[in-house]
Amino acid sequence: MHGHAGGVRVSLMTKSFFSTLTILWLLTLANGPRAHAAEFQETWGSARAMGMGGAFTAVASDGDALLYNPAALARVSGVHWTIMNPRLGVNGQQAMEIVQTASSGSTFADMLDDLYGKAVWLGGGAMTSFVVPNFGIAGYANGNVGLNLQNPAYPEMNINYIFDYGLALGGAIDFIPGVWSVGATVRRVNRTGTNLPLGAAVLSDLDIDAIKEQLKNRGTGYGLDIGTMLTVPSPIRPTLAVTIRNFGYTAFSHDEGVTAPPRAEPDITIGGSLTFDTPLFDITTAMDYRYADRSDIQVGKKINLGVEFDLPLLQLRAGLHQGYYALGTTFDMGVLSFDLATYGVELGEYPGQMEDRRYMVQMNLGIGLDLGLFGGSGSDSSGGSSASGRRRLKQRR
Repeated sequence: MHGHAGGVRVSLMTKSFFSTLTILWLLTLANGPRAHAAEFQETWGSARAMGMGGAFTAVASDGDALLYNPAALARVSGVHWTIMNPRLGVNGQQAMEIVQTASSGSTFADMLDDLYGKAVWLGGGAMTSFVVPNFGIAGYANGNVGLNLQNPAYPEMNINYIFDYGLALGGAIDFIPGVWSVGATVRRVNRTGTNLPLGAAVLSDLDIDAIKEQLKNRGTGYGLDIGTMLTVPSPIRPTLAVTIRNFGYTAFSHDEGVTAPPRAEPDITIGGSLTFDTPLFDITTAMDYRYADRSDIQVGKKINLGVEFDLPLLQLRAGLHQGYYALGTTFDMGVLSFDLATYGVELGEYPGQMEDRRYMVQMNLGIGLDLGLFGGSGSDSSGGSSASGRRRLKQRR
């Protein structure tokens, strides 16, 4: 009799989860089709996530939950303060070559000649966050500058410059403690930048001042991210997660510059993970399927895969991001840790067309008390069981 009741409870839980999933999906589909951009513009990207190939929707914890999946706030057990976690990214040798060319006193025409077939990318950001069970708040900044010039016969140059800073406030409800949760994050974002394609006619009579005016485009917007998470308690913990970041879309006012900054498009992501606990280390495998409602994006660009080996003082990661390998590691010293990651980004329409290899370093300084004394589901901040006591008194990224 007890077994039958348990089966009914699990069945009802599963139906409730997929009902939530269906509602989120239909509400976003109602917004209609959107134009495709060759490179995804990210609201936030941590080195830990990118070291796992970006497969992070079902893995996010603590402050990262606010910007990856707010439903994970319901899994927080304790108090966690990320004091700061600055990061810097670059696409390696190509960016250094362009910097050297720019500093050599070359004319702009000479610089354009050196740019053909190359991509330049710089990225960075930082966040401070404070989370407790079911609630979190964060201030963050995130910026990316990208430039690539193709086709010397009929030149085309794309300039992508986006800098965001804002405040995120999130909350979650644990409908079934430690099993099924739903959450939302509201963001107030100040955005500066533009996505500017330049054709041959424009490049032949390039007006630097006009481009500078485009880069001054500035405005304020309000974004909404919603998510849900279902975990089956077991020695091998499967988790299914669904998020909609930039629900509807996030539009910006026109406060300065030629026009308003580009809006942030919605992103439906379906993610899953499996966590294996062992006495010495944990293994987490994960998968994200991004932009699930977008038929204009190649399937290969939507799939992210990752794995993480969590040792007492070291984490090792590997993954697949948009068809290219990703690697990452963390050197953990308790309140201070350093993340390193490398990953590939597809600049074209389909994987294998135009890889941009990127490198990222991130410092994490934070403190946390995670002893199961403050409510929550009694699990650790990544959905793990309370048996993972060896990590209770350190910051979880």
